[in-house]
Amino acid sequence: MTQRDFIVIGTSSGGVDALRSLASQLPADIPASIAVVLHIGAHGSMLPTLLNQAGPLPAKHAQDGERYAPGRIYVAPPDRHLVVDDGQLRLVHGAKENFARPAIDPLFRSAAAQIGPRAIGVILTGLLDDGAAGLEAIQACGGATLVQDPVDAFASEMPRHASPFADHVLPLDQMGRCLVKLTSANASAPGQNDRVRREATDRIVLEHSAWLNGVPPFDPIKELATPSTFTCPECNGTLWRITGSRVIRYRCHIGHAYSAASLDDGLSVGAEDSLRQALRALREREMFSRERSDHFAKTGDTAAQQREQDNALRAGRAAELLQSMLMEK
Repeated sequence: MTQRDFIVIGTSSGGVDALRSLASQLPADIPASIAVVLHIGAHGSMLPTLLNQAGPLPAKHAQDGERYAPGRIYVAPPDRHLVVDDGQLRLVHGAKENFARPAIDPLFRSAAAQIGPRAIGVILTGLLDDGAAGLEAIQACGGATLVQDPVDAFASEMPRHASPFADHVLPLDQMGRCLVKLTSANASAPGQNDRVRREATDRIVLEHSAWLNGVPPFDPIKELATPSTFTCPECNGTLWRITGSRVIRYRCHIGHAYSAASLDDGLSVGAEDSLRQALRALREREMFSRERSDHFAKTGDTAAQQREQDNALRAGRAAELLQSMLMEK
């Protein structure tokens, strides 16, 4: 038997209020360390101050290399991934995952790899699906998992995508009590014959170690994934689909990572940008052909004038089609 003594929490849209509410529910003597990722990007953050005001647990931005202690809340600082490594906290300016830095999946994946059944993963309100793969990793390695009820969340997407990997799905006002119970009870350590858990842990450890240590990614990726026909929305490199996971997930050689909803959002934005660029090019072609048509009309070259009028007409029709597609979006 082993004690659950490390809680990782991930949230996005609506997360400040949700975190304050959860912090107010936790007792000062909770026997666990708490690490938090809120999608804040590179913007300044007052989250530790707000959490200090909300409940009895002291909160601070995590520092690279510090040892974590029970009864403390450690918040990922702006523009840095927060991960667990050998009993300490690490801050990493690595590639974005699901378009976020700090991202939830790296923290959860590190907790699964380093802490295993001692970890508790929590997903609160947020958009898209960052955290779903990380929660799957915690569950696969024997940790406990908790998700805010999507109906109760300010933004339901993250909880909805994470719910298949949740041991408990609860409204926010019941989550603190559940965490206290989980940290008060022992968790079963993996048995020697628990082959499925061992294999899952080995894969998660391999992926996390390669990511954390900056190992040239091609060889680890070959063991974890197969090449896809898609390209990375951020660097245009080849994406590899991670195998052995219930979450549709991709990685590129640079280290960018995407779950399904995040990649779909990125590809949709890329497609819309391409449509707008094509629309601009067609409108410019239409205007230029009309300008050339006027020129040839003045010089008396009727054949060239008609050719440019036809070009302008084709470009205008194509532009109208693209315009209608963009309006439908």
